[in-house]
Amino acid sequence: MPPFHPLRLLAPLLAALPAWAQGPPGYYDGVDTQSAASLRADLHELIDDHTRIPYTASATDTWDVLELACEDPSNASRIIDIYGNLSYAKVGGGNSNYNREHTWPNSLGFTNDGSTNYPYSDCHHLFLSDVAYNSARDSKAFRACPGSCTEWSTSSNGGQGGAGGGYPGDSNWTSGNGPSGAWEAWSGRRGDLARALMYMDVRYEGGTHGITGASEPDLILTDDAGLISSSQSGSNLSVAYMGELSVLLQWHLDDPVDDWERDRNDVIYAFQGNRNPFIDHPEWVDCVFGVNCAPPPPQGGITTMCFGDGSSQICPCLNWGATGRGCANSTGVGAYLLPFGSHFVAADDLVLLVGSARPSTSCVFIQGASPLVTNFRDGLLCTGNPTRRLEFGFLDASGSAQSSISIVQEGNIPGPGVTRWYQAWYRDPGGVSPCGQNSNLTNALEVVWE
Repeated sequence: MPPFHPLRLLAPLLAALPAWAQGPPGYYDGVDTQSAASLRADLHELIDDHTRIPYTASATDTWDVLELACEDPSNASRIIDIYGNLSYAKVGGGNSNYNREHTWPNSLGFTNDGSTNYPYSDCHHLFLSDVAYNSARDSKAFRACPGSCTEWSTSSNGGQGGAGGGYPGDSNWTSGNGPSGAWEAWSGRRGDLARALMYMDVRYEGGTHGITGASEPDLILTDDAGLISSSQSGSNLSVAYMGELSVLLQWHLDDPVDDWERDRNDVIYAFQGNRNPFIDHPEWVDCVFGVNCAPPPPQGGITTMCFGDGSSQICPCLNWGATGRGCANSTGVGAYLLPFGSHFVAADDLVLLVGSARPSTSCVFIQGASPLVTNFRDGLLCTGNPTRRLEFGFLDASGSAQSSISIVQEGNIPGPGVTRWYQAWYRDPGGVSPCGQNSNLTNALEVVWE
């Protein structure tokens, strides 16, 4: 029988907490998204100085938090491991099935556990992992398999994993040893891993903890293999490196945020008091790490269109928006609609994300079966009949919202070979909208489903 901890009594209460797609109301108020430097600085200030959870203790420790954060959605008495997608009964610490995985290897910069070593027990980068898989991963960097790799397959759980199918399939692949080796994570969790390491890069920027005064390392993501290998020194370092950054950026795009990752973020926030901003706002990854704070280019099969920047039809009252966005709103810029995921029907992983709309108001994600460009309210309507209202959303304090439904199901996509158009309408109330119509629209997306 696993040891008793009072924390377990809180599990039903945690399960009842609201699921925040973009963080609790007000959490990101004041974050400046206009440049990579300002966004990074504001996010660091926001998530810095969190409450440290002891790595191992008789009271609440990382075992307790992780067994809630990595819970099997289909069975609250079990956990899902990060690499094998295996489901194990919760038994607490010291078992022979699963242990705790440092996705940023602790041997790369923060080797020694202790009450002042914050990254060692930071649950945002800790996952539960099958013991054998954790050992196989070791301290290898996350890289694409260079060839002649060993396969570590996954199990079928939660509607993913277990298919195999040769490289890359839905397996993990590995070669080499230590930080010079490679671990290519499986497709169902590679985005989770990428965003966990991006959190570490922004959370830990050197200096000291603002409350305890404990020294903290500067953790930096890079593609430089030499810097990564040199970080394995056997002691705590002031500066340490991990990667590969370019691979992690691609994994972030390949594997969008899902409900399991959102729930995990909520649980850890309940104990540490800080969140992973790249789960709440995946669009910020490209700004912080790609130094591109404009909307990213669309994925294959997805085309951006219907801009309010003068390249399309004239905005209703000449209220031009920025390049690639909708017509200008009361904030002085146009809102944009971004795609995350893919245009493949079978994958059903397309996520629509609104940015730079009127903060703290409502929006509606719309699908059209035909193209259209016409003036509507303060913007351009680009989704033609027959149209569907896919989902209502709430724009946070930065004017962002993202879809959470299955677009294939809600949009009644019959299969590959059809084209649909997507847009978001949003309120712009208070008599301050440029044309006085109190609502506007983003640019549009054309998706050729395959």
